[in-house]
Amino acid sequence: MLVERIIHKMIQDKVDIDKLLVVTFTNSAAAEMRERVLNAIYQKLEENPEDENLQRQITLLNKASICTIDSFCLEVVRNNFYELENISPNFRIADTTEIELLKQEVIEEIFEEKYETEDQDFAKLINVYTSYRDDTPLKDLVLKMDSYIQSNPFPQKWLQEKIQMFYLEDQLEEDFSQTPWGEILLQEVEEELIDDIAILKKVEEELSFEPELEKFYQTIRDDIDQLENLKNSLENWNKSYAIARNIKICNLA
Repeated sequence: MLVERIIHKMIQDKVDIDKLLVVTFTNSAAAEMRERVLNAIYQKLEENPEDENLQRQITLLNKASICTIDSFCLEVVRNNFYELENISPNFRIADTTEIELLKQEVIEEIFEEKYETEDQDFAKLINVYTSYRDDTPLKDLVLKMDSYIQSNPFPQKWLQEKIQMFYLEDQLEEDFSQTPWGEILLQEVEEELIDDIAILKKVEEELSFEPELEKFYQTIRDDIDQLENLKNSLENWNKSYAIARNIKICNLA
């Protein structure tokens, strides 16, 4: 338990509470943790009222770093702004609404600039994801991608790694199934085929008890064979693609 570890540090290791960093997920959790530590100190004082070390911890608790990681980082920057470039001592953290408005302003400016310069790559994006009448879907996609990227501990590094993954011409020429995207797509196809085959086999079993429906039984059997053949070929993109194009699902009517 975290509180017990903190108390152990203070009593056994003689570490002052204000020398420890205790990080929580929310401000309410930090306040609760501070209260629990204080209660634990009082309990220890009841056992040993003359303990000056514990008495001192009660005073030091007021300036102890028991907070969220955001609050701790904010305090570090605020206390050391003069060591950083272009940081005002009066800086503050924008709230969620302000951040969203700033993002909207920035993306509007970027899109306007791309329209004015007639950027060809941008025009391709517009044609693929939206239209010149309404580019909102593309803007929403960009903002969604930005939020996802920023959730990574090292967003720039992560983004560069993913960009490099697109430069896979050699792999594309050999076999698309060996690329990260090919593997994911074929895995999804395999999962879908497994489900479909299971459903058809259940129908096949039910039809096997009805001799007069032999024609339908054989049709289902043929469909199962085709899907199993496709499933067994998923290790190669071109082969599986060719098989998929030639699948003929018979009409039971």
